[in-house]
Amino acid sequence: LEKEIELPVGQLMGLFNRIIRKVVQLLNSVQEKAVEEQMVATKEVLMEPTVKSLNEDLEEAAKEFKERQKKDIEKLKEMNLTEYMIRGDDEEWNEVLKKAGQNTTMVSIKSDKKRKLDTLGAESAHRQKKMKNKDKEKKWKKRE
Repeated sequence: LEKEIELPVGQLMGLFNRIIRKVVQLLNSVQEKAVEEQMVATKEVLMEPTVKSLNEDLEEAAKEFKERQKKDIEKLKEMNLTEYMIRGDDEEWNEVLKKAGQNTTMVSIKSDKKRKLDTLGAESAHRQKKMKNKDKEKKWKKRE
């Protein structure tokens, strides 16, 4: 082709590249038109003003929120929350806070209550430990 047209190879490759790009653009435009034809036509949306103003709508939402909040507060008042009560009286807290200083992020007061061990939890943990030991023994016996 170089001899027939009498152009250098670099120039021929540039022309070939340009032709390929135009063909790709043409094929893409044909494909886009086909997709557009298959797409559903868009419907025109008519915007109408709302019946309520924005302030009225916000006030109504605030009333609903306050009513819901009052109901939730009443539910909380009815619940027994003594298990979540912070232990210690004012004197103990004042003493601990004085000792801790201002830069302390966590303080604690000694509790009179002792934690009870969960007997079922301790037994199940003991059983699991035994099972692990048995499994290890089996592995070592197989290797020998």
